[in-house]
Amino acid sequence: MQSKKIVMLQDFFGVNYTYQENLLTKYYVELGHEVVVIASTYESVFDYINDKYDKTKKKSIIDYLGAKIIRLPYSINILHKIKKHSGVFEILEQEKPDLIYVHDIHFNLKEAVEYVKKNPKCKIIMDYHADFSNSANGWISLNILHKIIRKRFLYQYLKYIKRIYPIVPASAHFLNQVYKIPYEEMTLLPLGCDYLKSVEIMKNTDKLEIRTKMGINENDFVIITGGKFDPLKKTEVLISAVEKINDPNIHLIIFGKASDENIEYENKLKSLSKKANIHFTGWLNNDSVLELMTASDIAIYPASQSVIWQQSIGMHLPLLLGDLGGQEPEYLNWHNNLIALKTEEIASENIEKHIRNLKNNPDLLRQMKSGAEKVASEYLDYRIICNTTLEVLQTKS
Repeated sequence: MQSKKIVMLQDFFGVNYTYQENLLTKYYVELGHEVVVIASTYESVFDYINDKYDKTKKKSIIDYLGAKIIRLPYSINILHKIKKHSGVFEILEQEKPDLIYVHDIHFNLKEAVEYVKKNPKCKIIMDYHADFSNSANGWISLNILHKIIRKRFLYQYLKYIKRIYPIVPASAHFLNQVYKIPYEEMTLLPLGCDYLKSVEIMKNTDKLEIRTKMGINENDFVIITGGKFDPLKKTEVLISAVEKINDPNIHLIIFGKASDENIEYENKLKSLSKKANIHFTGWLNNDSVLELMTASDIAIYPASQSVIWQQSIGMHLPLLLGDLGGQEPEYLNWHNNLIALKTEEIASENIEKHIRNLKNNPDLLRQMKSGAEKVASEYLDYRIICNTTLEVLQTKS
């Protein structure tokens, strides 16, 4: 495909994170396309999560991996729920995109549609990240913010959106049930992994050296988990399982930290960890996390959907995942590479049982590892995902 100009319209963009937006940007550029990202002035994900918005920050433009990142202050910011920027239409006219990629229901969609009306060769696509586990948890949120405000706004411009991409099955259900979007008008676009980086790190990382530094023997069985510590992740259930097994040859590596509001939960996790074979690493950059995954045998995430699931698959790790409700992790299980626990099965005794079984069945572990490699290379490589989003440019409508 000839080089295209892609403008991504989103809320948060953090440099050196491994979120979907970063990896889409990286691989669009890798594939020879021009990328412009329009985002808010937030730079820290923790500030963004905790709504610590700095009104004094002005517009700025930086280069990121060959892409142009334009940070704009909010012109509207109502309770951190309804947000938009001024000047977006002027940026679109200046950049002249072939594709406008809108992340979630963005209130600058209006300007994107105005641009497409004047430039009909340009297409708009939208992905969607919300589901009932992370949104619409209260009556006002569901019935006012989503069913009235966001829904009415979306339907004004819906006919101009050529493809809608929920990132997980639960997001498709949310769009169908709350926004009445027919399933046939949606295409699942899973979050992927930085597969080129994964392969590079697996090739160049000394697994034994990492284990030795952590006091882990070559033949020990190593479990990895982590991310932003949050009670929804139920990490305490995994710690309890490892504690109950009480096998010095089974090690649990826990990377990450809590946001300010969950510091108490982080302290609770550390207080539960009595054994020397449970290793807290603190917050690590992504390369360091991937290096630790190289030294691990399996990844276990007891609950709550996270892009770390895909990153673990990218490192060819078998997964044990818990479905907190409606998350349907089986959509990542194309080659029998993961075990999914139902909500009522997320308990330390069940995780303990699976850990013992996987440790004692090296053939099963190898099969799951081989399956993870196939899933990563066939579905989760962001080069494949980027090309999928560009298919809309080849349609006549």
